[in-house]
Amino acid sequence: ELKLSCTLQLIILKFKMKKKEINSSSRLINVAARLLSMELQEALWNNNINITVEQWRILYYIWNNERISQRELIEMVNKEKSTITRQINSLEKEKFIRREYSGSDKRNKRIYLTPKGQAIKEDALNTARIITAKAERNIDAANLKIFKTVLKEIITNIKNT
Repeated sequence: ELKLSCTLQLIILKFKMKKKEINSSSRLINVAARLLSMELQEALWNNNINITVEQWRILYYIWNNERISQRELIEMVNKEKSTITRQINSLEKEKFIRREYSGSDKRNKRIYLTPKGQAIKEDALNTARIITAKAERNIDAANLKIFKTVLKEIITNIKNT
């Protein structure tokens, strides 16, 4: 049911894009992000990697930061604490990760990958690489470099206001 919903959303969004021109940079960024997320979700499912894009994002930071604390993860992901906590709870319930208390501070927990979480790492990262390559295909390297520079400047502008 969730797979069908994601596929339908992707079809509808692509159809809407064909019908009208979008010139607002914020709208273009939003549409690109949504399309990338939906493409990644569909590719994960098609490759029998049974996690959501939101879970993929959390796992990405855990894969790259062994024994990260829950507090550090929340800062890195830059999302609401309650949203991250829900995702962490779900990943723990599905046995991709485990949490342990960090020393004497019972409020802060360290997050560890389980064998199941480690087992999907390469396939999940490769799936994301394929989607990124698909999105960037036929784009001149110089234009792609400019695009990334401009996006970084937009991010900096927003963070500094």
